[in-house]
Amino acid sequence: MEENEVRTIRRDSRKLAREWKLVANRADQQGLTVPEAHALIELSTHGTLSVQDIADMLLIDKSNASRALASLGKQGLVEFSINKDDRRAKDVSISDSGLSRLASVHSEADELVDGALRLLSPQEREKVAEGLNIYAKALRYNRRQKDFVIRPVTIADNAAVASVIRSVSDEYGLKAEDGFAVGDPVVDRMFETYDVKGCRYWVIEHQGVIVGGGGIAPLAGSDDGLCELQKMYFMPVCRGRGLGRRLVLKALEFARSAGYRACYLETTKELKEATSLYQALGFSTQDCALGDTGHGICELRYLYSFEED
Repeated sequence: MEENEVRTIRRDSRKLAREWKLVANRADQQGLTVPEAHALIELSTHGTLSVQDIADMLLIDKSNASRALASLGKQGLVEFSINKDDRRAKDVSISDSGLSRLASVHSEADELVDGALRLLSPQEREKVAEGLNIYAKALRYNRRQKDFVIRPVTIADNAAVASVIRSVSDEYGLKAEDGFAVGDPVVDRMFETYDVKGCRYWVIEHQGVIVGGGGIAPLAGSDDGLCELQKMYFMPVCRGRGLGRRLVLKALEFARSAGYRACYLETTKELKEATSLYQALGFSTQDCALGDTGHGICELRYLYSFEED
């Protein structure tokens, strides 16, 4: 990532934070701190929660969450009850007074945001909504990827990578005898298979354990301009953290720099999380199979063209 691009995003984020502080001030005018207002919002959305739940949702430590909730309790805006599973712990729910106070916060904040949105065209409003969602998701993924490392496969990883591929295939019912990639002879020697020009395989490592991987290689049975995204497998600990997105983007960057004109992949509807990712990243669906992957059972086909970047 170029430094100028990072600095530009940081500058605009600061501007947004300063403007957004005015929205936060609307909560203050209702006698609430920002954590208190956010706690009420989460309680109104999710119902009864624990103190730890609130802390996790607001990205604050439990002691700060406890203080915010204690203040809300004194104001009669939340109610406490004994947790049925742990009598030492307390659950929290929003009271009728809390709902009423929160409605006022929403009303004033909505007015401020609505005023800004009215200065934008429908197309610009759509861009704002989409852009904020994407940016917030990326920040969340980056936070949740702590302690995960993506690196090139080594020969010492062969057994662990094969174990991941077989474990995930079993989880989704993808059997070797049905023609899925788990039956490929290269599964047990991934380092040697990808240690050639135009190929690369990466593993995801968490606390010293291999928990996922994916790679790029020339598309068999096609010309030199097409590569294939291959052997993308992720253990449950990887999922929901944006690691698949990060690995695919790394693979596409490698493929582009290696001179490929497009990247092809085949998958199955059983891996619904993967198909959503490929579509979000700009892969287009293909009616017919390309090349000769050896996995005719995979009914979903996608292509990413670098010429359209």
